[in-house]
Amino acid sequence: MNMREMRPCWYLNDLRSFEEDIILDTYIDLKGDLRSVAEVIGRQKALYLVSQCPKYKSEKRTGVGQLFLYVPQATRLKMDHNLVTILGYEDAHRLCLVFGGELLVLSQCKHILIKNRNAGIKSMFEQGFRIDEIAKYFNLSTRTVQITAYS
Repeated sequence: MNMREMRPCWYLNDLRSFEEDIILDTYIDLKGDLRSVAEVIGRQKALYLVSQCPKYKSEKRTGVGQLFLYVPQATRLKMDHNLVTILGYEDAHRLCLVFGGELLVLSQCKHILIKNRNAGIKSMFEQGFRIDEIAKYFNLSTRTVQITAYS
């Protein structure tokens, strides 16, 4: 028997646990239903979904409001549905297969969205975009963009 054939595959098990740790780390800062959504469609698309969803003000709560997302059943998903408009049909359909008929309460993750927005502002500024162009793109004041770009 060849020595290569006799070697144990312990490194494969370590590699699998390492990959699982990486996957868990990418979702660790997401909470509740948003984490479940991210596991289905991916972290970036889940954060994009949060940024595009309307916020609803609740009577008994203070603050900026909650994000409610109704996911229709897969058989009732139409091409003009809001989920299809935001995510595309494939990702919307995957959400419907997993969460069909449920009302999800998503966390807003403002700290993550602002961090990503600021990275985008800095990247655009480094590529040579003007402050007023960036402000218009992100719907911010020029002062906010200046502070972010030069920080």
